[in-house]
Amino acid sequence: GSRTGPTGSRAQPGGKRPPGAALRHPLILAMLALWAVNDHVLKSALANAWTGKLSDIASLAVFPLLPLCTYQLLWAFRGLRTSHTNLVLLVSLVATGGVMVGINVSDLCAEFYRVGLGVAQWPFRCLWGLITDGSTPPLRRVVLTMDPTDLWTLPALIIPWWVGNDKDASGEQRAAT
Repeated sequence: GSRTGPTGSRAQPGGKRPPGAALRHPLILAMLALWAVNDHVLKSALANAWTGKLSDIASLAVFPLLPLCTYQLLWAFRGLRTSHTNLVLLVSLVATGGVMVGINVSDLCAEFYRVGLGVAQWPFRCLWGLITDGSTPPLRRVVLTMDPTDLWTLPALIIPWWVGNDKDASGEQRAAT
């Protein structure tokens, strides 16, 4: 029979992890819970520098795994081997870190982020508005406070590398899916 692997999900034969398993890792689930509680409870109750840093750490731990797991799931759906897992993860980590640096030190990057995320959220806000009161809200920028001290949270990117890379704890290559 199969047994629970290092990601907290059932290992497949040969030690393979199922596609998308990194997002089900207990540490990542804890980071998602922290992110949600922090953004929807703690920030309004405490509103201090620590609540901002908690969100940064949680988002840096979770976000780079989204492109990785998308890659794994799409390739599995198409019946293809995921032979570039670490490369996809590395590109995702570098991009995530680059965005974090850009939005905290560059006015242009910060504004692009405010507008871009506002555009990405708008369809969901419209759906919610239509469901709740029949309205469609206007397009709006998201709130972003540039804070170069947020760069101190960049070491949190080690979490998704540890969870998502395709080497096991001994450094041996895990079997490709």
